[in-house]
Amino acid sequence: MSLFNFKKNQHADGATYDGQGEERTGFIDNIFINLERGCLLLRYPYDNLSTHARVTVQEGQQMVFMSEGMYSDTFQPGSHVLSTNNIPFLERLANIPYGGKTAFKTTVFCVSTVRQRFAGEDAGWGVGLTVRDYTLSDEGVTIKVGAYGSYEFRIVNPIAFIREYSGTQHEIWLADFADEFKSAVSQRIVPALSQYFSQQHASITDVNNFLLQMADFARRSINEYLEEYGIELTKFDIEGINPNEDDPNYQQIIGAQTSAGAMDLESRALARKRAREGYSYQQERQFDVMEGAANNPGAAGTMMGAGMGIGMGFGMGGAFGAQMGNMAQGAFGAQPQTTPPPPPPPPQSVAFHVLVNGQQAGPYDLATVQQLIGQGTVTPATLVWRAGMAQWAAAQSVPELAALFNVPPPPPPAP
Repeated sequence: MSLFNFKKNQHADGATYDGQGEERTGFIDNIFINLERGCLLLRYPYDNLSTHARVTVQEGQQMVFMSEGMYSDTFQPGSHVLSTNNIPFLERLANIPYGGKTAFKTTVFCVSTVRQRFAGEDAGWGVGLTVRDYTLSDEGVTIKVGAYGSYEFRIVNPIAFIREYSGTQHEIWLADFADEFKSAVSQRIVPALSQYFSQQHASITDVNNFLLQMADFARRSINEYLEEYGIELTKFDIEGINPNEDDPNYQQIIGAQTSAGAMDLESRALARKRAREGYSYQQERQFDVMEGAANNPGAAGTMMGAGMGIGMGFGMGGAFGAQMGNMAQGAFGAQPQTTPPPPPPPPQSVAFHVLVNGQQAGPYDLATVQQLIGQGTVTPATLVWRAGMAQWAAAQSVPELAALFNVPPPPPPAP
């Protein structure tokens, strides 16, 4: 492979030396590595470098020098000249004259830092796991599910990556790295997803609405594990989480939600019916009591004798109220009455507060307000308020008071 470009030193006799011969008397002045696509790590094959060699690092790559177990700082993209400032262990090498130029032995690694994505069958991930669903109870039930998606990664710490994965290898390629990487990530996906279900009390029937949140949660959890290996997931997608439809617990959840959905639809239909006919849920329950009393003469006599019959019909609108009245009459007709039912309570008088000269006065009943109108204290524009009104309003706009301003004059005296 034509991956390496370097300058050759010229000897006194005019011959050149590339560092591969038996003599090994020369050294390399310039280091430049061009990683092929899919190559994660490449170990430079020559170790006799010049102490003042120039290192050129391309975009998407970093270089690391290693000698006697010591690593240099990472060389970022750009042009660099080797010195004790960027390779501290140069000071420890013997036979290097002060300010001079000589050869030294070291190992050079070039690591790709671009985003990597597996191809073919390795492009995605898939796991099977058991999660806890809390739809039916606070304790939850376990359900078997399958999850799948895709990911991308990159090397963010070349030295950590070299320590953990390189060893004696001279090359690491993406395709060869796939199995080991997928196994490590898959082992972390399972506890991450299980933890999300437990912490968020997610329902298996709604979980596909929260795939982005779950993916972000899992990515952060997996990256905490990958940090010591110098790797970072740059993208982690969950494309679907599918339950095992034969799981009895899953079937129980679906059955409960189907039943609840049907009840919800029925409740909404009844609410619309009540709104059309002009009665409330409480009035409907009272009607049920009356209907049961009509079908049970003994119970009807007892209930009606206790004063529950006629009063329950008050306030009901339309035909519904009339129907209850008829039922009440039927129930009374079926039972002899020893004492007449008590009369309904008298209607409560309406009381108004009035604003006179910026001061609130009242409350006054209608008769008193009429006197104030006659005295000129209350005019059509006077602000008034009574219980049930949202805000103060002019007296003439209130139906109960408007008529008081339109009292016809008495007849003229006879001639």
